Amino acid sequence: MKKISRTYFISFILLTSNMNVLAQSSKFYTTVYILNKIIDEGEYVNDERINKKQEINTNHLIYTYNFKKDTIVYYDFYGSEISTKKTPSICTLIKRSDTLFLSFKRNSYTNKIRVNFNTQEKSISINDKDIFYLNGVYYKYLYKSVNQSLNIKDLVDLLEDFLEDYNLEDLKFISSNEKYKHRDFKLLKAYMESYRSQATDYLDKWNIKFSYNKKGVLNYVLKKSAEDDQSLEKKLIISKDKTFKYLICRNNESRLIVNSEESFNTSKNSYNSKISAFQVGLGKETKYEIKRIVYKVINSKKIFLDQKKISEIITLK
Repeated sequence: MKKISRTYFISFILLTSNMNVLAQSSKFYTTVYILNKIIDEGEYVNDERINKKQEINTNHLIYTYNFKKDTIVYYDFYGSEISTKKTPSICTLIKRSDTLFLSFKRNSYTNKIRVNFNTQEKSISINDKDIFYLNGVYYKYLYKSVNQSLNIKDLVDLLEDFLEDYNLEDLKFISSNEKYKHRDFKLLKAYMESYRSQATDYLDKWNIKFSYNKKGVLNYVLKKSAEDDQSLEKKLIISKDKTFKYLICRNNESRLIVNSEESFNTSKNSYNSKISAFQVGLGKETKYEIKRIVYKVINSKKIFLDQKKISEIITLK
C-alpha cells in the first residue's frame, strides 16, 4: 500500500474543511416566504354595510435572516406591487455591555428599543420602564437565546402580544412561537407604561396578568390600567395538538376597538385571523380576514435579495 505523507494528509483535511465551509455558507441565510390573502368585507355603520363590493388582495412577506438570527431583512409587497423595486426593512439586535439594542429601520423611519435581563428577579425590561417577569425555565432559555445568542425571533415571541406598543408589528409573522411549543415556558406578570397619543402628559400604568390552563397552555392575558381601563384581553378558545385559537380585544384609548379571532398551528405554520375594527368617534366598523396561503422556508446565499431572486421566490410552487 502506498504510504500517505503527513503533508498530503494535512492538506487533504484542510481542503475538505474548506469545502464543508463553502457548502455550509450556501445555506447560511434562511428565507421565509409568506403569502397572505386579505379579504376586505367592507365598512359598516349601525350594522349596515356602506360599501357593497368585497375586495380581495394579497400580501407577500419575505424575511431573510442569518444563522445567528440577530439580523433580519424584511420585504413586504401588497397587491400587484411585487414587480417594483423596494428597499427592505432591516432589524438588528446588538449587545453593548449589559444592554441589548433592537433596531428596526424602514425607509427613513428607525425604531430602537433597549432590552435588559435581570437574573436575580428573572425579569426582562424594555426601555427601562416595561418589565416582564418569567418563570425560571423560560428565563433561562431566553437568557441564552436572546441575551447571549441575540436571537430576534425569540424576542419577538416574548413580545408577541405587545408588538404594537413598540411599533414592531412587521415582525409578527417571524416569531419563533417557542412559548407555545414548550408548555413549561410561562410569563408570570408584567408592568408597562405609556403616554397617550392625544394627551402626551398623561401616563398610563399597566398591569398585565397571564394565566395558563392545566396543560400549560397560555389561557388568558389581561392588560389593565390602575384606573381600570382595559387595553388588551386575550382568551383561549381552542387548544388541540399544535393548533391554537384566541379571541383578542384591543382598545386603543377608547378611539379604536379591534376584536379578532386568531388561529395558528405551530407545526404547519398556518394562520388565520378574522378582524373587526370599530372607530368609536365615527361609529364606523371595518371587517376583514387574513388567510395564509403559502409558508415556505428557503435557503439563500445572500441576506439582501435582488429583484430576480424575489421574483423566483414569489413564483415558487
